[in-house]
Amino acid sequence: MAISAESFKSFMSGLAGVVTVITTCDSAGQPWGFTASSLCSLSLEPPLVLFCLANSAECYPAFASGQSFAINVLTAQQSEISQRFASKGRAKYNETCFVKGRMNLPLIPGALANLECSVQAMYPGGDHVIVVGQVEHGVQTDLFSNVQPLLYYSRSYGTFAPLNLYERQGA
Repeated sequence: MAISAESFKSFMSGLAGVVTVITTCDSAGQPWGFTASSLCSLSLEPPLVLFCLANSAECYPAFASGQSFAINVLTAQQSEISQRFASKGRAKYNETCFVKGRMNLPLIPGALANLECSVQAMYPGGDHVIVVGQVEHGVQTDLFSNVQPLLYYSRSYGTFAPLNLYERQGA
């Protein structure tokens, strides 16, 4: 017998995850997107990533019929964007200034990284779909610029601190 949904959510909240906004365009060219911390690298050769999307998500039809998507890895200064894309409704698209990437996908400027991907496969996964994409193009903020990733852990936003920082503080 499987554990309850509430217990499962509690266990999973103990996994820190990078916060992304994954975007695409529908056949009319309208942007769609959602906040996700389910991003995972899958393969180096070819370069594949995967994410999971709820079948009930407003943006599901755009992703299900699309051939490409973008992954926008948010910085610690972009938690408001994460909250916006975790909500429902079209207003979030009007409130976001996108730039077009090489594949004509909506990218969030100032993100830690933007990856543009072609859809390779979609698999059912319970109440979600698992989307596998091949990374076709990417840009990344200079890692030495002190820009920190936005992380989600224990139902709260945070960022990264090197372990040696804790060791110096006697933690």
